[in-house]
Formats: sequence, C-alpha cells, structure tokens
Amino acid sequence: MRQTARVGELSRRTRWCVPRTKIAVPRVPASFIRREPLRHLLDQAGAVPVTVVCAPAGYGKTLALADWVADTTAAWVSLDRYDNDAGRFWSAVLSAMAECVPDDSPLRDLGRPAVADEPGFLAEIVDALDALDGPRLLVLDDVHEIVEPRTLRGVEALIRYAPKGLRLVLSTRLDPPLPLARLRAQGNLVEIRANRLRFGLDDAAAMLRAVGIELEDEQLRLLVGQTEGWAAGLRLAALSLRDAADCDEFLADFAADDRSVADYLVGEVLTRLPGRTGEFLRVISICDEVSPSLAATLSGLDDAGVLLDVLERESSLVTSVDVRGQRYRIHALLRSYLRADLNRHQPERTVELHGIAAKWFAAEQRVPEALDHAGQARDLAMVAVLLRRYAVTLLLMGEHHAVTRALALVGHDTVTEDPSLALISAFTHLAGGDLAAAETDFAGSQAIWPATCSTDMALLRWLVGAHLALIRGKPSAALLMGEYPDGLRSMGAALEAWTRMAVGWTSLYVADLATARRELREALRLARGKGFDHLVMQCHTVLGAACALGGDYPAMAEASAAAIDLASERGWCRAPWLVTDYLVLAFARLLNLDPAGAMRYATQAERANHLAPDPRLRFLISFVEGAARFDAGDRSTGSHRMRQARQQLGDVVLLPELVATVALLEHPCALALGHYAHAREIFDWTRARIGDTAEVSLLRAWSLAETGRAGASRVLTGALDSARAGLSPITRVAALLLETAIELRAGRRTKARCALQSALALAEPVRLIRPFGEAGPVVRRLLADQQGGFGPLDDFASRVCEAVTGLHGVCGRGVLTRRERAVLTRLPSLWSLDEIASDLALSVNTVKTHVRSVYAKLGVRSRRAAVVAARELGLI
Repeated sequence: MRQTARVGELSRRTRWCVPRTKIAVPRVPASFIRREPLRHLLDQAGAVPVTVVCAPAGYGKTLALADWVADTTAAWVSLDRYDNDAGRFWSAVLSAMAECVPDDSPLRDLGRPAVADEPGFLAEIVDALDALDGPRLLVLDDVHEIVEPRTLRGVEALIRYAPKGLRLVLSTRLDPPLPLARLRAQGNLVEIRANRLRFGLDDAAAMLRAVGIELEDEQLRLLVGQTEGWAAGLRLAALSLRDAADCDEFLADFAADDRSVADYLVGEVLTRLPGRTGEFLRVISICDEVSPSLAATLSGLDDAGVLLDVLERESSLVTSVDVRGQRYRIHALLRSYLRADLNRHQPERTVELHGIAAKWFAAEQRVPEALDHAGQARDLAMVAVLLRRYAVTLLLMGEHHAVTRALALVGHDTVTEDPSLALISAFTHLAGGDLAAAETDFAGSQAIWPATCSTDMALLRWLVGAHLALIRGKPSAALLMGEYPDGLRSMGAALEAWTRMAVGWTSLYVADLATARRELREALRLARGKGFDHLVMQCHTVLGAACALGGDYPAMAEASAAAIDLASERGWCRAPWLVTDYLVLAFARLLNLDPAGAMRYATQAERANHLAPDPRLRFLISFVEGAARFDAGDRSTGSHRMRQARQQLGDVVLLPELVATVALLEHPCALALGHYAHAREIFDWTRARIGDTAEVSLLRAWSLAETGRAGASRVLTGALDSARAGLSPITRVAALLLETAIELRAGRRTKARCALQSALALAEPVRLIRPFGEAGPVVRRLLADQQGGFGPLDDFASRVCEAVTGLHGVCGRGVLTRRERAVLTRLPSLWSLDEIASDLALSVNTVKTHVRSVYAKLGVRSRRAAVVAARELGLI
C-alpha cells in the first residue's frame, strides 16, 4: 500500500488551484444571533469523531458553524457540484488542512491522487492525520452536493478509520450516503437536525430586533408558528415587515403570498426535488397532517408511505408527528405556499382533492376533519349528513367550533328549515352558554317537527328540552320518573352519558343527593371511556355541587378543580359551567378560612357569569363575596353584602341545604357586629324556609349565648340531638364549639375539652375549619392551650390553630384603631397606664378608654388576658 502511494504520489505543485473563498470560513453578519444552546451542542463535536448538521435550506447551518469556528483553528471547505471530481475535492480539503497543521506535517506535501479512491493516497491522509499532536476540525459544508461514489468513498475512509487528529463536521441538506450507523451505535456521532436549529420565540425576537423590528407577543407567536422557526423564513419576513404598513395584515397573508418566500422556496427547495416528489408534496399539502394511507389516496401512489419516510429522513421537509410514523406534516411555510399555489393554478383540482380527503376522514370517523374538508369541497349535502350523524358526539367531546363552522357552512336558511339541524344548533348554543339563541332554535325545531322521526332524533329533542328546563331552574319530572322516549334504554354511549348527567343534575333540585351522585359518577365513567371531555367537565361541575350540598367538602373541591383544569387544558375558559366551579372553590376557601382565595374565586365566578340566567347563582356569588369580605376584615361591608344578596333573592326557592349553609355563615357575622335585629331577620328567614331544624335551634342558641340570656344550653340540646340530623356538617361542629364556650364559662374545663375534641373529630374528615374561626376567644385559647393533647387529631388541630390565628390576626388589625394598636403593643411592658399615656403623649383617661375598647374587641377582661390573646392572634 505504501509503494502504491509513492507511485501515485504527485508533488504539491500539481494540486489544482483552490480559490481562497472556497476554504475560508464564511463571514458572519453583524445581525447574526448567537444561540448558546446550539453552541453547546456543537461543542460536543470536539469530543467525537463525526458531527452531522442536517436540515433543509435556510435553517442557518452555515452561519451557525461559521460562528462556532470563528475563534478556533479549523479547516473549512464550501463544497459545490464540481467537487464531485475527486481531484478538485481533495485539492480543496488538503489546501484547507494545510492552514491548520504544523509545517512539517505530511499533509502539506500531499498532491491530488491519480485515481480518485486510491487506497495508498487515502492511507497517507489517514496516517498524516493520525500523527497530529491533537485533533483538527474539518468542516465540509453542503455535503449534499457530493453524489459521485468515488469521492464519497474517500470521505467514508475518513469516517471508518477515524484518525485521532481529525474531527469531521458534515453540513448537509440531506442525510449523506455514508456509514454513520456504527458511529451512532458507539456514541461517536453527534447529530444536529432541523428541530435543534429552529428559532424559538426569544431567538426570533432577538433576530427581528437586530434589524430594527419589534413585534407584539401575539404577532411574534404567529410569525414563529408560520415559519416553524425557519431562519430563512424569519429573515425574509423581516425584510418585508420593514415596508409593511400593517403588521397584522402582513402576517395574516405572509405564509401564502409573500413573494420573497415564494422565490426562496421555489429556487432553493422545490426545483431541487424530483418532479414526482414535488407533485406529491403539492397534492398532500391540502391536509395539515397525512397518514401513509391518506397520502396514497390523495396522490394515487402505492409507495406514498415510503416516500413520506424518505422525505422525513433525508430532507426534514416532512416531519413525523407520532412515534410510530403514522402521521406526517409538511413544514408549515412550505405547506402554506404549496396550498396557495395549488389554489391559484388548479382550483378545480383543489376542490376535488378536498372531496377525496373528506370521504377518507369520514370513513375513518375523524369527523372534525371530514367536516372541514367537505366544507372546502363545497359539498354541503355531506356536511349536513355528517352533522345529523355526529354532532351530538362532537359537542360532548368539546368540538363546538367544528359544529358551529359546519352549521355556518350549510347556512341559516337551511338550518331553520331542517328540524334536526335546528335542534343541533340549539344544543350547540346550549353548550356555548347562549340560552336565548338555544331557546329560539329549539322553538323553531318544534314548529316544523315532522309527524314521524327517527328514534335518535326524538331522543335528541327530548334531551335538549330537558337541558333547557334544567338551565331555567325547572327540571323535567320525566327525568326522575323514568318517562323516557322509546329507545332510551338502547341508546348509544353519548346519549346515555348525557342523560345520566341530566338525571343527576335534576336530582339535586329535589335534594336526592344519593341518586345525583350515583348517576353523575356513572355518567362520568361513560364520558371518560368515550373521550367526551366536555361532558366530563359538566359531570365534574355538577358532582362538585352535589358534594357541596352533601357536605363532602374534599370531594367537592376536587371535582370542581378537575372541571376547571380540564377546561383550561382544552381552552374552554369561557364555558358557562365554570361559574359553578369557581363558586364551589370560593366556598371551599371560605371553609378553610382563606378569605383572599375565596374573594379571588368569587370574582372569577362573577366574570364567568356574564349571562346570569339563574338568580340562585347571582345570589350565591354575591353572598360568598360578602362572607369573604367579612373574613378579610371589612366586616361592615361584608355583612351588608350578604344581607343585600339574601334580600334580593326574594321568593326564589333554595334547596334546604343551601338555606342552612347560608344561615350558618351569615348569622354569626351579624352577632359579631352586635346587629341583633339583623340576626333575628336571618333566624326568621331560615325557619320560614326549612322549618324547625337543628340549624334553627343552633341559631337561637347562638343569640341567647351572645346576649347573655338564660337558656342557651337547653336550646343547644336541640342542635346536638343525634336523632335530629342537620342539613349541613357545619351545624354539629358549630354546636359543639358553642357547647365548649358554655362549659368554659361555667368553669367546667374538662367537659369543654371533650366537646372541643368532638368538634375536631367531626371537622377533620371534611377539612372544616371555619366554625373554629367563628368560635369565641375563650374557645380559641383552649384550642391553643391543648395543642399536642388531641392524639390522632393533633395535626388537624395545628392546622386549625394556624388558620384561626392568621384570620384573627388580620381581622384584629382591621378592627383595632391605630391608637388602640399602639396601646396594645405597650401592654406587655411593666409600664403603668400613666407611663403609657406619657409615652404616647395622651391623657391617662384616653389610654383607659383605649384599653377598655381593646379588651372588648379581644373578648378579655384583664391586661394579662389581653396580652395572651393578642399574641395568639399575631397582633404583638
């Protein structure tokens, strides 16, 4: 081999002359944006034999590499089609390497080979590289230009023998036909592809700023989405944006109509593709995504799947969007151009292709896509057929926009003249929360209802009517009595799940909570199994309300939070159902003594309740907001808001559980402010609505205890009677806490402690904290004193103490005046009242007045007790 090398060896002067620009590192423009994560990836090239940077034209491969090697000693060769001649190729490589090797390196004396892939010549190069004192970087740019097998065999030899003095970087638009698999398996190959070269939002913003263009966040997201981070697309957009009068208008049409983009795509991408491949891309561009089967149907090519795979692997013009390679999409900017070009030059064929796609998607039961393509094919008959068959399923899945667009396509006149389409339109408006439009469409369908109709159509009519009645607050008795139209028992999963949800919802109106929860959980199971996400959200919402009425507060909060999370994930943030969820979570925060959280959710409920169809919801939102204000320290405003909301409710009927809960929240607030007439009003309102229940006994006992009248203990027995079930879990907990206070005042501390422990035991499973915050100071002090003595309840007792201390610390700071707080902070000292008065520059009588006020507000009778209470509340 050595002898062959010598025979074929030519002197250095026989090399072809290589232009300096061919082996010079390209100049990086001043506007270049350096991206550190990409540089970090390239830095790994210093540790492995071969690096491949592969992406279509315009992804910034050359500039990224040029910037990376700018401060190093690297050999660079910009390849072109003439380098398929092995002599030209090796002349360029050796000339470039001569710039970065020692003067005595044999590489400086090697000439081009007499035979392109002569083993001896290749051995000389490998030996010379292997003898270098350290690795040298060789960047071969535009490797896709090299297709001649003999030249490729030379590069293959460098890869196979991997001389220790060489780090080879290959920049290419297509995967080179070189043996890289073994290096990949050994971990000796770094691959940087289009996904790593794409510009993110921050990088794109920096690129645009460098040329003097500032876009708003939404405009920037639109541009990056259109270009998919393609550097050339961003640069071309920047050039056009400089002269654009309206950025929004420009961005709306940029992908399909910008001339500079079209010229680039045609000149650099499409003309370099085989004619068959270009036409294939053009045909499948009518779809956002294609499978091999759909691509074959559209193009008529049996090997469409193979072509998609090759395009993804070799060019990155097509990207697989799932791990199994069953769905592909063309680069967004290229797809937009191809689609627009097809529309301009072959509009009839575009319509035909959309029709083919619509039938394919319909056969695959991918209805939203089928509706979209049928609309673009102007096949309104097919749109109507798909709506009648699949609209209910789509709406329960949450595909409201697809149904709305399809209804708009068939036209208002067609919808109003077709009873089934009018019914579907009514259901669509219901799902979107537009009650008035839903009622109009439902009435229209009733007016033209045929004498005979299909079972499915009758079921849909019945369910939409029942749904409307529920929203109006007048549920259909048929839902509870099982008076369903024929065929309900054999209905499909969509109608069965929807019906069970409606039955569960209706059961709430008659306080049949067991039936409500059973039906809602079954509806939830069915909806989840079929992917009916919108119905899942509705089930969670109604289940949260059912759990709230049943006193299962942890499950209540969990269900409503799940509904909000699903709505947020699917972009249904304006769904009318969320009013109830925000309201439930506001109530949950009230029960946990978190007034700020309660206020935040109540505000969100108010914003979501823009249509306000149900006076109960309006009442509850205002009432919960008032309670939150009271807890936050704005007691007068909060109490007034609760009272006003209740008075505005008028004769509207509330469920007994709601009446009881409202009374248990508002009554203690009125007593705390000394508004006894207000408290009496609540008592009368409650008894008139729910009769002589345990809650009414508790309200009477509270009033007697607060006003110091006899009989509180006797009346309280009625609230604690185990044979007399309360309507709310709050009732018995609050009654036990009142018993604790009564026993403490009577000096029976042991009995008081037992009552307090019983209250904790009842409150802990449902995480009920609020009644402890409303208990008097003596109960709160006992709770603080006994911490660590409640056994298994200690953790819950600690959480209660922390929440109560936080709440009353805030309330105390809100109720005490500035002077009272100043006096309070000096009470722990040994100063006399005269000394405190002197320190504050007040008269001693004024100080005495402030002290008496502080005692009254803290519920104590001595200086020492005031100090203890203030410390418990975090006031000092």
